[in-house]
Amino acid sequence: MIPRPCGETSLNSGGFRRTCVLDSDHTGDHEDLDGRTWQPPGTVLARLRAAWGDTHRIAWTGSLWVAVHRDPAASWRTHVEPTPAQLEDRLRRHTASRAESRPRR
Repeated sequence: MIPRPCGETSLNSGGFRRTCVLDSDHTGDHEDLDGRTWQPPGTVLARLRAAWGDTHRIAWTGSLWVAVHRDPAASWRTHVEPTPAQLEDRLRRHTASRAESRPRR
């Protein structure tokens, strides 16, 4: 009997859906037909919240990663990206640009 595939999906950096082809009872990272792997969403969500939770609310919609700045007056309040890496890159760039634009004392 052939085991059922996991079927967990994720978007790649281009926004295209990829599906895990590993057995449904696998543990650890997911893997698509091309051999590309990604971490389970719960693992990534915990890491992102630990890193950015003081300044942003982080969520995973089931396909997209979202960060909303806790300060309603922030210039870059909402970020929506297909991958956690792209979301972190955006947050780093906007955090760095905000820090650079502050006047020095």
